[in-house]
Amino acid sequence: MKKLITALALAATVTAASPAASLAVQVQASSTNDLAKQDSYGGVTDADKMLTQEGIKYNSFAGSEVPYRNGKPEGIVIHETATPNATAHDEAVYFNREWMNIYSYVHAFVDHTGVIQMMSPDNGTWGAGPQANDRFIQVELCEENNAADFAKGVNNDAIYAANLLHHYGLQPDNAVHDGQGTIWSHHAVSQFLGGTDHTDPDGYFAKWGYSMDDFYNLVKYYYDQQGTTGTSATTEKPANKPAATLPKPTGTKILMHDALVYDEKGNATDAATKKAGTKLTLYGDQTIDGRKYLQIGLNQFVVASNVEGKLRQIKHNAYLYNANGYRIGSDKLYRRNYVRTYGGRVKIAGHKYYQIDVNEFVKVGNF
Repeated sequence: MKKLITALALAATVTAASPAASLAVQVQASSTNDLAKQDSYGGVTDADKMLTQEGIKYNSFAGSEVPYRNGKPEGIVIHETATPNATAHDEAVYFNREWMNIYSYVHAFVDHTGVIQMMSPDNGTWGAGPQANDRFIQVELCEENNAADFAKGVNNDAIYAANLLHHYGLQPDNAVHDGQGTIWSHHAVSQFLGGTDHTDPDGYFAKWGYSMDDFYNLVKYYYDQQGTTGTSATTEKPANKPAATLPKPTGTKILMHDALVYDEKGNATDAATKKAGTKLTLYGDQTIDGRKYLQIGLNQFVVASNVEGKLRQIKHNAYLYNANGYRIGSDKLYRRNYVRTYGGRVKIAGHKYYQIDVNEFVKVGNF
């Protein structure tokens, strides 16, 4: 009887405390999304470019792709890596090397710095069991160790997911409660489709007072900002102030030269410098004060020459150098040939160079 009385008293205490605890969690989740929306998108880096630049052989996953059952993805599964402090770069290197041993690989890894895309989402992967692999894009979110980086990570993940939904003509629809929709957790796949028993990212999200519902709201926010793809999608507008929207993407290109991010007036912003090798989604071009820019996001532009380059003629046989000023092998570029250079001149170890690829430079004096 004493045990029963004690248990009832404890239950009453928990019940009485739960509304406040629930409110605290809701406030924290709301704050996370508000904080996330203040962060700039880290962008997408292709794993093959990144790994090759670091001297690591890229595994193309050729022959292992899973064809989608309807010819294109039907949605996106959100995972988390369960490896605290491992970055997207760490995970990309590991999975590139070990995927055949662990029988698993995904389309992309995301952390607070951006997205590393392992392979094209045009084919499925081995990410969430046989019931999901031929239906969904698979994205792994890396575990962060502080609230600010967690917000940046989910922000990058949400923007990446919103971009993919637009790209494949899909609309946001939360699947975690009924097993119907385009935004799934790995847990929802286990619960509604089977073939796997994982419950991520629920536990990791809960650590930060966050949930898949909160993540879905963030995806929907960015999706609506980019305009609509189907007839039922709408763009929410604050009273008396139209919501900013992005035009339809015109394609993707690799950034060949480190680039500052500018606003629509040609002023440099506080956004992090985009690194060479980053895959940019482009939304058209714009001339600002006589200079051509490419739009890469909402009020975000990079100078076009960092992507499109300019043809220049070689006047003297020229060696190639890396970003540290060391000669790359013994290959030469021969005079009279034309080479495309990107961006302005850069100074490395006292010498001036033009960049001709992600990690390849030629001395200016040879042009």
